[in-house]
Amino acid sequence: MNNISKISFLIFIIFVTGVIIYSITTAENYGDNYIEEIRVADADNTLETLNNEIAIEIGKSVCNEAKNWSDEETSLLSVQNILHQNGIDVKKEDRIIPILRFQSIYELCPENISVMEGIFGNNE
Repeated sequence: MNNISKISFLIFIIFVTGVIIYSITTAENYGDNYIEEIRVADADNTLETLNNEIAIEIGKSVCNEAKNWSDEETSLLSVQNILHQNGIDVKKEDRIIPILRFQSIYELCPENISVMEGIFGNNE
C-alpha cells in the first residue's frame, strides 16, 4: 500500500469509530420517555421521592400485572396495589394511577396495548 491509501484507510477507520461512539453516547436508554412523561404528568408530586430506577420497576410491575386485568376497575386497583407495595400511599381516585397505567403500557410494554383496549371495551 502506498502512503495515500494508508492515510485514506486511517481516515475511514477514524470516521467509522466516531460514528459508532456518537451512536452509543446519544442512544436513548430504556424507560427515558416513560420517566420524562410521568414526571411531567405527576402534578401532585406523588412520585417525587422515587428515583428513576424504582419508577421504572413500578412500570415493569404494571406491565406484568396487565395480563390479569379484566376491566378498568381491576386495572386501577392493580396499579394502586403496586404503588402501595413500593411505599406510596394513594387512593384509587388519585390521578397518578391511570397515568402510570397508560404510560407503563405505552412506553415500557407496548405489546400490551391490546389489554388496555380490552379493558375499556369491556366498559361499553
